[in-house]
Amino acid sequence: MGVGTLIAMPAQCRAATHAIAGDECVPRWKHRTMAYTFKHGDRPLNDCTVQRAVGSGGFGEVYYAVTDGGREIALKYLRNNAEIELRGVAHCMNLKSPHLVTVFDVRQNTDGDYFVVMEYVSGPSLRDLLIAEPNGLGQQKAAFFVREIAKGLGYLHERGIVHRDMKPGNIFYDDGYVKIGDYGLSKFISVSRHSGQTASVGTVQYMAPEIGSGNYSKGIDIYALGVMLYEMLLGKVPFQGSSIGEVLMKHLTAQPEVDHLPEPFGLVIRKALAKDPNDRYQTVDEMIETLMGVDAIRESAAGFNPQSLSYAVRRPAPGPADSPAPPPPLQRQSPVPTMASPAVPGLFPMPAAAGFRPGPAVSVTEMSPEAASGRLYYAGFWVRVLAALIDLIVVGSAAGVIAMFFRAGGDGNPAFPILAILYDGFLIGRWNGQTLGKKTFGIKVIAADGRQCSLWRAFARALASWLNLFTLGLTYLMVAFSRRKQGLHDHIAGTLHVYAVQ
Repeated sequence: MGVGTLIAMPAQCRAATHAIAGDECVPRWKHRTMAYTFKHGDRPLNDCTVQRAVGSGGFGEVYYAVTDGGREIALKYLRNNAEIELRGVAHCMNLKSPHLVTVFDVRQNTDGDYFVVMEYVSGPSLRDLLIAEPNGLGQQKAAFFVREIAKGLGYLHERGIVHRDMKPGNIFYDDGYVKIGDYGLSKFISVSRHSGQTASVGTVQYMAPEIGSGNYSKGIDIYALGVMLYEMLLGKVPFQGSSIGEVLMKHLTAQPEVDHLPEPFGLVIRKALAKDPNDRYQTVDEMIETLMGVDAIRESAAGFNPQSLSYAVRRPAPGPADSPAPPPPLQRQSPVPTMASPAVPGLFPMPAAAGFRPGPAVSVTEMSPEAASGRLYYAGFWVRVLAALIDLIVVGSAAGVIAMFFRAGGDGNPAFPILAILYDGFLIGRWNGQTLGKKTFGIKVIAADGRQCSLWRAFARALASWLNLFTLGLTYLMVAFSRRKQGLHDHIAGTLHVYAVQ
């Protein structure tokens, strides 16, 4: 097999300037700024309401939604190549296993858009657990996960279905079960059609070498499971590189470093990651039998208490690369994680909102879309200064017109402070938490507990902001040094400045 066979994708996808985003190769800048089609409160189907976006990829976007009857669902909007995914979903519609994320239905709205209605999974993904434990999960937890993943994977293989995109972002723990998700995604693209779409299936760190030649036997899932076992034990994937092409080359030529792993882990990983699929385990059951054939491993996995996983932090996807099921209900008060935040083109880097916790018993309808989405970033000092300058110009111009109309002048003219308070209070309280200046830079005001900013809170903030005048603006400098970018007026009114979810 030649190297060119494996990397049969557009040349730019092999460069470090591009990234695999779920199901497609996209420039890294687009990967960072990709916007969602629907927002909080939208009703793409006539009987369910979108609460927040939770992930996206080349084939679609996943939303956490609630039906009119109160059922929580994951709603996947098939944004691109709907006919390809519909073909895969059709083969998986009636699969019934507690180890699979259930696909309930495929629906089409009045605009002709297709949606896949799926089970709502509230627990953490394997990716979340790996992020929380960057040095690896340990032998006991790794053995438990591999054994449970194998149950769902074996169920798929027995029915002639190859997952093709096994990765930690598609593995979830929920209510006592380890579940596999996204098993209906583009799994039935023919080899003849696939020549220009090698980058469309799978994630490069988990891709078996034969994928480039169009070989989609169940061996590619066993290979990916071996990669995940390695990652669970060591906190890193076996083959890494500075570009997609370099990683693919290592899949083709390099051997995993497993000599330092205790047996049978090294043996299992080495065989699961064999370059020739004929040299690998031929069934996932065979792989598990080898691993669990050692009494110590079998007893350790049997003694693991999976309920401890229920308390793990469920992290929203940092980008489209993994397409997870929805995060836990808002009432669980999980903090928004610290994560590398994308930059807004032309503006300033956005620090992640570390330490944010929604208020107690905040309902979905009360929560701002930014806090609910998990993509919450605090607006920094300079962007707020620029927004304030625009607002000062707007209010000052209006005050000047009023002063001329009423022939009022001098320092005693009350038009400016009155207008400034009314402008801030009404616009922030009634216009999505934004003034004209804030809207220009894509920021908004929300309550510190995650709720939408109410009218009374907006006026309290507007009045409190005048305290900055008595300190010659020094209390406004608190924004630059506050962890949550709050000035004195924000602390008094209980408000936050965040970047608005697109």
